[in-house]
Amino acid sequence: MADRDLDITKFSYFAYRKLKKTLGEFDAVVECNEIAIREFIEQAKKEDLQKYIQQLSTKHKVKVDEVNFLKFTSRIRQYYVASVFQQAEQFLKDFKDEWIKNFPEKEWADSLKGETVFQSSLRSISLTLPPDLIDIYEYYRIVRNYMSHTDRDKEELKIRHNKVHSNKNDFLSDLNLSILPNKIDNIDFSDFLILTNIVKHIAYLFSSTSKPENERIAQILLIKSKEDKGKTYKGLKKLKNDSKRYETAIKSFIKSNFGRFSTNDENEIYTKLKSLLA
Repeated sequence: MADRDLDITKFSYFAYRKLKKTLGEFDAVVECNEIAIREFIEQAKKEDLQKYIQQLSTKHKVKVDEVNFLKFTSRIRQYYVASVFQQAEQFLKDFKDEWIKNFPEKEWADSLKGETVFQSSLRSISLTLPPDLIDIYEYYRIVRNYMSHTDRDKEELKIRHNKVHSNKNDFLSDLNLSILPNKIDNIDFSDFLILTNIVKHIAYLFSSTSKPENERIAQILLIKSKEDKGKTYKGLKKLKNDSKRYETAIKSFIKSNFGRFSTNDENEIYTKLKSLLA
């Protein structure tokens, strides 16, 4: 049975929903781009390569002197990885900002010496992930860094790649993945698939395991209703005399901000928020 048919809570932060949307849009672009690349290479192999390139160069008025297909395809796919990782880092920043607002009484941990933002984020929310998952995530972080600073030594990439391939990586089956990261010079479309799925999975765990208590959610929603000069707050208050519309509006407000809740959770939050709006 699909999750949407179950009476369960699917709480999510806005940071997670934003990441899902941006990665979903980027996934579609990458997939179309990948089709174009494969079609181009397939056709090029049927022609005199240099003549074919020059024909296309003239046709599209884009000057091309020569093409190394291996570097061409690898470099583009490295950019896929770099772009996905950039969005992953933006998620960490957005999530931190949102988490701090939701838990003002708690302190977000500063990064320790030699610790990445990802590692300090895990520590801040007390989230434990499989070491093998972290190894793959960190491998692609180094790939992204290498893309930005190609004068860097490849030795760390080699060490991390070897470690990833020596791990069990049992978690991959849960993500319906049966592939492992490639070496930096052989990065291909499969690396994009690995990383985009892992980033979404990690973001989901960040979001779902950091759910505030229902009473706190109601308090957060009250604060949110008073933002934008209290427009939402005033709009809800206007419906107080129509109990049915009032309940529908409050529950829609809950869902639009934090996703779907089980019936029990939704009713608890609704009851508390209703009392706060009184």
